[in-house]
Amino acid sequence: MRTTQRRARAWINYLRKPLRRFLPLFAFAMAVVLLGGVAFYFLYDRPLTFSQSVWTAFALLTGEPILDWPRHWVLELLYFVLPILGLVVVLDGLIRFSYYAFRRDEMSPDWVRAMSDTMSNHVVLFGLGKVGFRVLQQLIALGEHAVVIEKDEHCPNIAFARNHAVPVRIGTGREEGILADVNIKGAKSLICATNDDLANLELAIDARKLRPKLRIVLRMYDQELAEKIGDTMDIHLAFSTAMLAAPLFATASMDPCILNSFYVDKRLLVIARLTIPDGSELVGKSVGELVREHQLVVVTYKRGEGTVFHPPTDVVIESADVVTVECEPGTLKTLHGLNGTPTPV
Repeated sequence: MRTTQRRARAWINYLRKPLRRFLPLFAFAMAVVLLGGVAFYFLYDRPLTFSQSVWTAFALLTGEPILDWPRHWVLELLYFVLPILGLVVVLDGLIRFSYYAFRRDEMSPDWVRAMSDTMSNHVVLFGLGKVGFRVLQQLIALGEHAVVIEKDEHCPNIAFARNHAVPVRIGTGREEGILADVNIKGAKSLICATNDDLANLELAIDARKLRPKLRIVLRMYDQELAEKIGDTMDIHLAFSTAMLAAPLFATASMDPCILNSFYVDKRLLVIARLTIPDGSELVGKSVGELVREHQLVVVTYKRGEGTVFHPPTDVVIESADVVTVECEPGTLKTLHGLNGTPTPV
């Protein structure tokens, strides 16, 4: 759904609340006008049609009488009461409704809820600090719809979210009704990315109560606690910042060609970029041969200015080519030997 369509639907959702508040007042005013019309129809000094009687009562409600002063005491009372009622009750209600409708705050819980209700299978992001900001950037790049919960209304990253039409609910995870405001029941996943382990865990548990099958990605500083939570609480992914950073720091320090590293089923894998020099034993080999002989994945292949992701298996490696591979550290050492490049000690 395009942003303009989503905002139009959100506007309709947003107006439901003031309409629900205003409709009883409107019904009361119409009932008063109708009863006043009946009184003028039967009690006024000269005969009036029913439509004239109702219009007279309505004119009194707006403070603009259109008939001469009546003689009957009931109608005299209406001449006093209806203008005051129209000024105090009806006019006040219209002003409040107009203010709510046209002076809306896009940071208000009502507007965030209206926007969230237009979404389904979206991602709820808890925390818009340094990590949360990067996560939001990636979600936007992936084309995902997201709603953010952030406790600090002065967070500088809120401007980025608003510029990309991402609703931001200001509040803490403990605030009652906050998960309903971000439509957690319609979300496909929750990312808890604050620097408060307890706050992340509490929100994850509350969300799981509302939607048992919700996918939860949990950031935690305590690595042991993250592992226990992931195993015992059916939280799909519980990441410790130290656990994520440690493999990259360690492998990058031992080999400058390593771009990234991570664990898959307790096996350490690295992504490394190799430049093929003259005299390398890798020259003349195809991508398919590299994959079969060394049990690796060729991620990119670059010759000159062009880069090919996941190149065909029949591409033959030449000198000056640049190859990015995904493999185990031991395999990378073997490739260094074949390539004739010094193996880092």
